[in-house]
Amino acid sequence: MKKPTLTLTVSIIIILQSFGQLNPINNLNWDHWYVCPNNYFNLNWEPPNISQDTLMGYNVYRNDELYRFQTETILNHDEYGGNCGEDFVVYIGGDFWIHVTAVYNSTYLESDYNDSAHCGGYLIGIKEMKPYQLSLCPNPASHTLNIITDEKDIDEIHLYKLTGQCVLTERQLNNVVDVSGLKSGMYIIEVVCENQRLRWKLMVKR
Repeated sequence: MKKPTLTLTVSIIIILQSFGQLNPINNLNWDHWYVCPNNYFNLNWEPPNISQDTLMGYNVYRNDELYRFQTETILNHDEYGGNCGEDFVVYIGGDFWIHVTAVYNSTYLESDYNDSAHCGGYLIGIKEMKPYQLSLCPNPASHTLNIITDEKDIDEIHLYKLTGQCVLTERQLNNVVDVSGLKSGMYIIEVVCENQRLRWKLMVKR
């Protein structure tokens, strides 16, 4: 009789430990784009795995500063509306990291976060300046990408995954970017020229 009792006790302890955790959210996703004259974005995530405590909602942070508490699993501003204004991407210092925690009821504690997204800041830093003409060729790209612009120099470019992770930064380039080391998929390319930041979607194919 002792062996079945021991097995049952261990099983109960494992179950209680798994339900007692303040589980974090899942699959944080970030997308940010510019359509003159507005910045648009979409931040979304999936609810945490079931915990013993009651989930109340979510805290959205820019760096370590709390932006807002909400109950929805999306924070967005796009051409069709949304539940937030474009002021979310306007932050002291420009770029910032985004993370979201789950807030629970009885303990009033937050979960940890295991995923972050990066926002490069407001895409047009100086509104008085007219956007310069720019095109990407080829798109999709497989080896090299040509950036065609009416400006003389591009200060730098950044390439991001759709999750916000920066995978490539180039400075002092001759408007040609080597993408041969990137995996196939969709990316966001950010071009910095005369204090302006513009982004486009870029497909890399092998």
